[in-house]
This record gives sequence, structure tokens and C-alpha cells, in this order.
Amino acid sequence: MPIFDRFVPREAARGEQERNAFHPIPYRKMFSELDAAGEEAKAHYPDDSKTVDAFIRVLKETCRDRHRKVLDGEWRPMKAEARFFLSTDRMCAYACLLPPENDGDGISFETFWEDLHYEGILYGVFPEEALQRDYGCGYLHIFPVARGKLPCPGSDGKLTELFQRRINMRLDIQDGSQVDFGPDSQVQPIRKGAVICMIRPPKPGTDGMDVTGQALPSPPVVSAHVPQGVNTKIERGGLALTAGADGILYIENDLFCVQAQKIIDGSMEQFQGTLQISGNLYVEGNVDGGVSIEASGDIIIGGKMGQARVVSTGGTIRVQEGIFGTTGQTFLTAARQVQSPVMECAQIVAETSVIAEMVNNCEIRCGGTVYAMGGRGMIVDSQIRAGGSVLCLRIGNLAGGRSQISVGYPPHIPETWERVRGELAEIGPTLTVLWDNITALRKLGHRISDKEQAVLETLLEQRKLYIERQAMLKIDLAEVDKALDKKSKGIIRCEKLQPCLDVQIGRAKEAVTTIEEQCNIHLCERRILLK
Repeated sequence: MPIFDRFVPREAARGEQERNAFHPIPYRKMFSELDAAGEEAKAHYPDDSKTVDAFIRVLKETCRDRHRKVLDGEWRPMKAEARFFLSTDRMCAYACLLPPENDGDGISFETFWEDLHYEGILYGVFPEEALQRDYGCGYLHIFPVARGKLPCPGSDGKLTELFQRRINMRLDIQDGSQVDFGPDSQVQPIRKGAVICMIRPPKPGTDGMDVTGQALPSPPVVSAHVPQGVNTKIERGGLALTAGADGILYIENDLFCVQAQKIIDGSMEQFQGTLQISGNLYVEGNVDGGVSIEASGDIIIGGKMGQARVVSTGGTIRVQEGIFGTTGQTFLTAARQVQSPVMECAQIVAETSVIAEMVNNCEIRCGGTVYAMGGRGMIVDSQIRAGGSVLCLRIGNLAGGRSQISVGYPPHIPETWERVRGELAEIGPTLTVLWDNITALRKLGHRISDKEQAVLETLLEQRKLYIERQAMLKIDLAEVDKALDKKSKGIIRCEKLQPCLDVQIGRAKEAVTTIEEQCNIHLCERRILLK
């Protein structure tokens, strides 16, 4: 057979197969109508597009099955039927009426309604009038028949805080450079009963239900965490967190707390006499005008301090806006620390330490360290006796003032050493004069008058007292010398030193009259070194 003849029959056979493959079959028209119905349904209900597409696939498969029965020779009449489809989440149900085959019976609305019920579509079924309207659109029409109800979420409890979350304002600190005297660091006074937080209780949601009648619980709601700490209460029917006492509000361990203390609104400038408080005290404004204040706990002055006397017998004193005093009329004494950004013309005694940014023309005695590390970090024209050290950025200014600083020993030790040595220095010449006078009177012998005898006896008694005092002072001096023999760790550290500065560390003294940089003044083998 010619090669041409072998290809021709093959091409002819292929054409015959293609004609058979695309031969029109009865359900092709149904598919077209279902696709058209699906597009119409998706146009009306775009959110149900995936559900409609899935329903169309099921309907087409059903149509194929019906057609196979026809091809298999089962020519019995096939009545119309209602097909239903649920979305994946069962929140909507769709229906479609498939036409009868081979002169089968149609389907009545009552049968459609019963089928809907028996398929378990029980909730959210559309009104009968609406279903009859879609039912009347005929076969191969795709339409929704029921919609479920989504659960309505509630709202969690909410807390509205009316005060800033400031950390626990414990006044005592270990490092003077950590003190922040800015407005954000100020304490928050609060009165008993004041609202700290508003509390909104949770509002539960409503449950939903799918089209099969299955309940869909709404998400659980959560109550707001109420940060209730020390000295706070939940009041007003659980709708407010309030202060349980007058005091200072702070946050600790994520809880609002109140440090109970006496609060004085406004300034204290006209108060007469001495105000004595047991516990802590907060004064909102200034303290001036010769006021005298004494408290057993911490004292916080929110404003400035001028001419006044402030004593904390058991705590710390903090003056938020600075001490601007008058020499001889401004006094602060604290069992622990004294803190203020500016200290001017004041006499300050602190058992532990003093913290400032500017010290000018002050007398300071403290058992620990004097810090001036923030802000200007400056010490000018001041007398300081510190049991620890003096740490600052700068000592002195261009005007050439003079400061006196003693470090390394409790303040009373160098003071006592100077006082005892001074008294001993005075007693020696006094005893010499007494002895000369006594010797002169004794030389008179029996010629001494009664008056001179009385003077002699007085001089002898005075000499005895002075000798006893001298002996006691020598004992005291020995004790002080013993304390001063202990090695001192006290230093004076500053970035710049302007003359003049009188330094004392124990028994050693040094006058610095030159400009120095990066000073680390300390005692080494009884000598004061600047570096």
C-alpha cells in the first residue's frame, strides 16, 4: 500500500472520532443553563461565589448520572427533583430544581418545602413568599433558601487610666547620677477617694446558629485586669479604682499603689510656728517665710524652698525645684538623704548622702557622698564635710571663689580633731600664764596679803581644772588620731577644678590654687595627690 494511502484512512478515522467526541448530548444544554444560573446567582450574592461554584459542580455530576441512566436503557420516567447544597461553614443553603426526564412528573412547592425540611435545613429559612418567588422561576434556577446567623462578639473589659504610670518614687537611691529632677520625675499626690482608673466591665456577645440549627457560640469575653495595689480600692459598683488614702501614687509590679502620707495643698509661706507630722509629708508648693517643718518620714517639697527649717527625723528630704535660701536662715536636716537640683545659701545635714546639680555657698555635712553629677554638676564657694567622697563635674568658677572640702572620714572626726588641737593649743599658753602668776604670788611668802592669798587659791584651782581639761583633750586627741590612722577611701573627683580649693583628708591638708583637669584627689601615704 502506498504510504499516502496508509495516512488517509488514519486521518479519516481521527475526524470520525472528533465528530463523535463533540456530538451534542442532552445534558450539554443543562450545563449551559446551570452556568448561566450560577453567574446570575453570583452577581446577586458575590460573597457566595465559592458556594455557588461548588453547587454547580455537584449539579452537573447529578445531571451526568441521570444521563447515564438514559444511555443504559432505563427509559422509565424520571420526575423532577429539588437539590440542596450547604456552604462549607453551613451558614447558607442553596437550592435548584432539576427538570423531569422521559415525561416524568414535576415537583410541587409543597414537596419542595418538605424536602427542604427533611434535608435538615431548619434555621434562617427565607419566608415562604420569597421561596415561592424563586420556585416560580422554574428549573435549573439556582437560589438561596436559608441563611444562618453569625455569632455577635461581645467586648472585653477595658481600663482607662487617669494617672501616669510613674515608677515607685522611693526617694533613697544609691547612685546620685540617677536622680532626674525634670517635670516627668515629679511625684503624683492623690487624695483619698480620687479615681485612679475607670473600669468598663465586659459585655458578653450573642450566639449564632447555622442553617441546620447548630448553635455557634460567641467568643468568650475577658474582664479587664485591674492593677489594684497597696492603699487602693475598687468602688462605685466595681467601675472605678480609687485611692484608699491621701498620699503619693506610683506603679510597682504593674500595680497602682499609694504611699500614704500627709498632703498640704499649695505653698507654706505664711505658716506660723512648727508643723510636726508623724510619717511622710508632701507639700505641693513652696516652703518659705521662716516656716519650720518636722516629720518622722520622708518630706517632699513640690516647689522651691527659701527661708525655712525642714527636718526629717527618719527619712529623706527632696526639694523638687531647688533650694534658694538665705545664709543663716535656711536649714535642712535628714536622717537619710537630701536631694535638690539647686542648693544655694543653705546649711544641710544628711546622715547618708546629698544629691544636687548645683551647690553654691552652702555648708554641707553628710555621712556618705556628695553628688553633683547631673546638670551643671557644679560646686562653688561651699564648705563640705563628707564621710565618703565628693563626686562632681566642676569645682569653682571664673570669679575665683573658695571652697573647703573634707572627705574620707565621718564629719565629726576631722571637726573634733581640729577642735581638740585648737583647745590644746590654747591651754598651753594659759597654763604658762597661770603658773607664772602662781609663782610670783608664792614668792611673797609670809608677806602675802589675805586678798593675794585668795587670788592665789583661785589661780591654783583654775590651774587644776585646766590640767584636767588638758588630760581629757589628750585622751580625745588620741582617740581621734586612732580613727584618722585608718586608711581613707574618700576622694574628690571632678572634670575641672578652678582655684581655690582647700582639701582635707584626715590630718592631711592641701590648698589647690591652680586650674586642674580630670582631678581624682585622694590620700596616698599621708600626702594628698590631685591625680
